[in-house]
Amino acid sequence: MLFDFLGSNIGGTVGGALLGGGLAYLGSRETASAARDAAQMESEMLNQNAARAEAAGVPYSVGSLGGIAEFDPETKTALLNLSPELSNIYSGLLSRSGLFGEQAGMLAGLDPFQAGEAFYQMQQQYRQPEEDKLRTDMETRLLAQGRLDSTGGAQAQEALEKAIAQDQGQRRYQSMTQAQSLIDALLGRETADITQATSLLNIPYAQGQLGQGIASNITSAMGPALAARNQAARNLSLTSAQSPSGTALSALGGLFMQPRVEK
Repeated sequence: MLFDFLGSNIGGTVGGALLGGGLAYLGSRETASAARDAAQMESEMLNQNAARAEAAGVPYSVGSLGGIAEFDPETKTALLNLSPELSNIYSGLLSRSGLFGEQAGMLAGLDPFQAGEAFYQMQQQYRQPEEDKLRTDMETRLLAQGRLDSTGGAQAQEALEKAIAQDQGQRRYQSMTQAQSLIDALLGRETADITQATSLLNIPYAQGQLGQGIASNITSAMGPALAARNQAARNLSLTSAQSPSGTALSALGGLFMQPRVEK
């Protein structure tokens, strides 16, 4: 009787412990599995939200009569182009600017002194016959007066040469001033054409900024919605982690593990 009583009590206690431990283990395993599933679900949801935000943040392609700004999200590149009409104007301005620069460079390498001398020589070829005529007329008068070889005749000829030299000096100075003005004008027109051509490039650049601004505004607007969605995913994962089967099994295991009180 005594051995039967001890055996039944020991067997009942051990069996209850084993049963409670097994159920508790099953409950813990079920809870861990549910937690992993919930974490995976949250991770997938967050990745999807991040992908949506990234897609919304890609700059928009924008086009107009002035050109187009295209964005390729695959290659992460942007292509800015003028319209065909403005492209022709752009090319024409650059070609014309090069022509002005070449013309300025032909003026004795942009040296105003050499260019001024070149200007003077071009003018002198038209003034030389007039100067030679003045000399011839002077000699003719002196010869007619019998003063050609006299002191007075020599002084008259010297005075004529001084007047001619003075006129040449004034024309040299004027030629240098004209050359410098022409060089400045040619270089100024070259710079103006280059500036005007490059300013056309601001059109597709501004369109690119517009496309980027649209994407930025959309991304900013999506921020609160994405944050709320992420929080909802976390809440759902925490709720799913509390597995009903795992909780029930754990509670059942605890019930069997309650100590038996003999009365």
